[in-house]
Amino acid sequence: MNLKLWTKMNGSAVAMTVLAAVLLGVVAALDLSGAQVSKNNSNNSDQEIMIRVATYNVRGPNDKSPNSWRDRLPRMVRTIRENQFELIGTQETLKGPIDDLCESLKFTAIGSGRDRHKGDEHNSIFYDPDRLSIISQETFWLSDEPEKPGSIAWDSALPRICTWALMLDRKTNKRFVIANTHLDNRSAVARVMGLNLILSRLAPMIDQYPFILTGDFNSTSEDMPVRSIQNKLRDSRTVSETDHYGAGDETFHDFHLNRKDRTHRKPIDFIFVNNRVRVLSHGTINDFRDGLASSDHFPVTAEIILLDKPEK
Repeated sequence: MNLKLWTKMNGSAVAMTVLAAVLLGVVAALDLSGAQVSKNNSNNSDQEIMIRVATYNVRGPNDKSPNSWRDRLPRMVRTIRENQFELIGTQETLKGPIDDLCESLKFTAIGSGRDRHKGDEHNSIFYDPDRLSIISQETFWLSDEPEKPGSIAWDSALPRICTWALMLDRKTNKRFVIANTHLDNRSAVARVMGLNLILSRLAPMIDQYPFILTGDFNSTSEDMPVRSIQNKLRDSRTVSETDHYGAGDETFHDFHLNRKDRTHRKPIDFIFVNNRVRVLSHGTINDFRDGLASSDHFPVTAEIILLDKPEK
């Protein structure tokens, strides 16, 4: 073959090969870009419908400055606003702090107090009324007489209660149930029996709706109450689709900034969910600033999505 002709033909072949490679690269890039856009759209969709739920032991208003309620209220409001909580199960709330938080946050709160006059400490559920509304609600006592205000059983140090609500998320038009409790600090039997009562009394709700249980359980994940609950519900931390973030494992810090001064090394505040709730993230919010925190517990939060069908 003529050398000049061969060179011309070979050069054309090389050029065609290069062109084909470039075109394939462009197509591949377009495919990857489309996949990324689709993934980002999915994430955006999740962000639009997720609910930021928290459990928050706010501590009774009995401390002196710098941890008096008047000192701590603005810190708590800041923490809730910065983390954009929309639904909060609280413990140790009294009438005054409930009113203060509702006024500051423009939230609504439900729940009765634990004593026989339905006063004293509440396990209030706070929510953003622009998004969420109440369909029905109840407070019952963790005792042999759940409808009797102030009733005590199982060597409990104090009356203990559970407040729950059937709610509507107007953004998705989905119904769900949230329950909130504070188990006894003295009696291990009371903690186990109280939690068993909650699970049995609310079993129809757990089976029918997306279900959330928040609380200060005065128990770690290794203790019987929390171990037994996971036969029915899931710890939102362990089923989160992303890694846990925030403070260390402990959720009770007793206002100690330095971890070595804290008596607890493991969480006692939890958010449990059933398999109709998808958990996008889970965190423990360290809100110490200038050595001061909003409460003696860190708030624990989860970003959740309500599902139409149970997760497998």
